[in-house]
This record gives sequence, structure tokens and C-alpha cells, in this order.
Amino acid sequence: MSKDKINRELILYSFRRCPFAIRARLSIYYSKIRCQIREISLKKKPPEFISLSPKATVPVLLKEDHSVIDESIDIVKWILSQSDPNELLIPLHDKNEDVDYFISLFDNKFKFHLDRYKYSSRYDSAEKNKHRDAASEILELFDDKITDTGFVYGNKISVYEVCILPLVRQFMIADPEWFEGYFRFEKVKKSLKSFIDSDAFKVTMKKYDEWINDKSKIEYFP
Repeated sequence: MSKDKINRELILYSFRRCPFAIRARLSIYYSKIRCQIREISLKKKPPEFISLSPKATVPVLLKEDHSVIDESIDIVKWILSQSDPNELLIPLHDKNEDVDYFISLFDNKFKFHLDRYKYSSRYDSAEKNKHRDAASEILELFDDKITDTGFVYGNKISVYEVCILPLVRQFMIADPEWFEGYFRFEKVKKSLKSFIDSDAFKVTMKKYDEWINDKSKIEYFP
């Protein structure tokens, strides 16, 4: 472990592919805080995990004082309030930015359309393209916010990319061929590619063994 990592007795309950869990892990990566990670099976959730949060959805962060944070955006803000060497939270302190509103737009309205596009067989397959187009309209707003630097705020990654790009990745995965050939917002495409190619994302997507109970192997992230 490199000397610039901060050891904390935190436990993150996660699921590798979940965009909200990816968001939480990214914030931990950028904070340089090292914590215990427990990879959960969403089909067979451990009782201990369910008891921590009635919602029983990842991510869930168990703090050192045994209090629980079970909203991904709250995990991001809390972790980075502890250590933010890359100053990802700076947009939150800029009175000209409405970060919470914009991220909430993706967490709610965009996610609503994303699920019905990506998992159309679970909803109404005939409405798939309608939801794809509705999600694309929201992505146009994101495209408009990306500056000539390739980032939303300043010339480096911020809380905007950490929170939004994992959801954009899900949108791309729903139909990569359509995204590559027909999705017309080039700044979003370039931002997503840089994100996926980054060391931060590669570390964040490392595979961990499934955690079943307190007898399971202890693993750490990052």
C-alpha cells in the first residue's frame, strides 16, 4: 500500500456494476481513503447488510461510529469532506453552480428513462426508443455543461463527472452500437471515453469475491 493512502475503519457494501456503487467507490478512490469493501450479491443479500439499511440497496457505508450512510450522493459528499486532495467538491461551494439539482436530475428523471430503455423487456418493449430519446434530451443538458476543457467545472474531474458518468456508462451499455453510431452529443461521448480509460475507473471496477458473512475474506478498496 502506498504511503499516501489513509487507513480508515470504514466498511463499504457494494455491487461492482451498480452505477451508484461505482460513484461511491470513485469518491473513496479520489479521497485516498482505504476502507474495507464487501461485495454483495443483489440476488442473495446477507442479513447483516439488510439490517444496516431497510432499503437494502447498495451502496451502504458503515462509519467508524457505527452510523450508516445509505445514499450514494451522501457517501460521496461525506467521504470527500474527510479528504478531498483533488478538490472534487469545489463546484458545491460555487454560488453559480446548482450541483445538487443537476445530479438529482440524473438520479431521478434520467434513471427513470434509463431503466426503461436498458431493461425494456421488464417494462414495455414498445416504449424502449421513447425512453432512449427522453434520456438523450437530459444528456444534451450535460453536453451543454461540458466546457472546451472536456470537463464540466474547470479543467479537471469534479463531483459532476464522479456522480453522472457512471449513469451515462449504463446508457451506453444499453446499446453500444447505437451510442457509437447515432448518439450525437460528442462532448458526452469523449467525456465518457476518458472516464472509462482512466486509472480511477479501472481501479474502481476491480473484481472482489462475494461477501457472505463475517467469516468471509476481508478485502480492501482501493
